[in-house]
Amino acid sequence: MKRNFYLSKVIVITILVLGLLGCGSKKEEPSSEEKKEVSIAVTEISEVSLKAAESEFQNKGFKEKLILVDSNVALLKSINDGSVDAGMAVHKAFMEKFNRENNGDLVMVQPYTYYTGIGLYSEKYKSLDEIPQKARISIMNDAMNMDKGLRMLEDAGLITLDKSKNDQYTLLDIKENPRNIEIIEMDQAQTVKSLEELDGAVVFFTHMRNAGKDYTTYLFRDQDAKDYPIALVVKKGNENAPWAVALAESLRSEEAAKVIKEYFGGVFTTYED
Repeated sequence: MKRNFYLSKVIVITILVLGLLGCGSKKEEPSSEEKKEVSIAVTEISEVSLKAAESEFQNKGFKEKLILVDSNVALLKSINDGSVDAGMAVHKAFMEKFNRENNGDLVMVQPYTYYTGIGLYSEKYKSLDEIPQKARISIMNDAMNMDKGLRMLEDAGLITLDKSKNDQYTLLDIKENPRNIEIIEMDQAQTVKSLEELDGAVVFFTHMRNAGKDYTTYLFRDQDAKDYPIALVVKKGNENAPWAVALAESLRSEEAAKVIKEYFGGVFTTYED
């Protein structure tokens, strides 16, 4: 009986000691200020940019871990829920729309990296004047880029929008359509493919380039591209963290800019403050 009592005490003490040792060996997560390895969500396009900045980022004392995601929304969600430290792929207006619709608190780190554009393309016609009556033209169906595309079509003189509306434009806001153009909504990745069948399409430069087409052959392009900068996105509060500033600066380094320009053939324009 006495022996069992002492044995029980030894077991209890051993468990307590092991528990204390376990607590003592537990590693605490570094704060955002101390972080040296940064997890970054990327798409196939932005992955190229982050890899181009990797060397400079390492020279600043940091390491990047790239995580490929399959959509812009998934990328923003992963930053917002803390699955990754940062991400890059979308323009600022798209990020802000995500914040409004998802109770997000994402911000874009300065300096901004670059911007790209959208254009009206056609494989049937060579100028705006040639666009016929009842032409069929595709446009991106997500609210943010539909608004951007409609504004471009108005600047091109093809339609007139109802100026009494201050929010994002939709097809319902077309006030005048003198050529009776049929505007067809579709996913932005499909617009470039629609050129084979339709009279025209509003397409991102990047999608034209990815399809092996010359993005400079647009009949008309957006006039406000610089208002849609693309750069590193983080949770609010991290925009001034050393690693975030260092990565944003690395993306703007001469080496990174050279690789991006050569790889994408000028699709992206370096953002000048």
